Amino acid sequence: MKWFPIILIGFGVGFLLYNLQIISFTPWSILWPTLIIWFAADQLVKIKRRERGAQDSWDIALWLIVLTVGVYLLLPIIGIPMPAIPWKVVWPLGLILVGLLILFPGRSSFVKFEFESGGEKHSGEVKATFVGDYTRGPGNWVLDDTQIRQGVGSVNLDLTQAIIPDREVQIDIVGYVGEASIYLPPGLPFKAECSLKVGEITVLNQKQSGTPRYVEYQSPDYESATQKVNIKIHWKIGEISIRQIR
Repeated sequence: MKWFPIILIGFGVGFLLYNLQIISFTPWSILWPTLIIWFAADQLVKIKRRERGAQDSWDIALWLIVLTVGVYLLLPIIGIPMPAIPWKVVWPLGLILVGLLILFPGRSSFVKFEFESGGEKHSGEVKATFVGDYTRGPGNWVLDDTQIRQGVGSVNLDLTQAIIPDREVQIDIVGYVGEASIYLPPGLPFKAECSLKVGEITVLNQKQSGTPRYVEYQSPDYESATQKVNIKIHWKIGEISIRQIR
């Protein structure tokens, strides 16, 4: 299904109703609560597919809470009154919950979230962030096989001064909302596989925008090169950029 024109129509209808004063909210005002609800619902569906047993009850509890927060934020915007959240009670309960998770490490899956990835599993550096930014470089640093799992935020890897081993290095990035940018040194052979649900992909001079998008690229001398990088980026909403500094 072509989601991009449907999204445009939905935004157009929303702004038309708002400008005619039929509704009191714009599509932009309901965007983030809707994304939170979609994200939580997506995680709950993935947990159901796993069929791993009772341990998933902690994951289900987490994402039900996130889903509830999203609904709580959305309903007042569309005109449905909600009781005020007693934050002076909520934040101490949050501290207690975090303490229990640390005290019982066997329940660490409670804070785990699932990603779909087209990349292969490999050893090396693994980073996972729910909300925030991950940046590596510029400057001298040793590149290793890297897996990055990002919820909401940005990923920035600057390889222009990195120490790259004489082998094929795997970079596997999966995220939901935000931006993924990789800067490569001149002449470094690389292979790229990028997919995006909504947004823009730029790989060197190739640029695609809209929904969904998929770009593949391989340097002419990739197969014969000893020092090379295999990049796989699978994102939901946002922007993907791979540039080679000249």
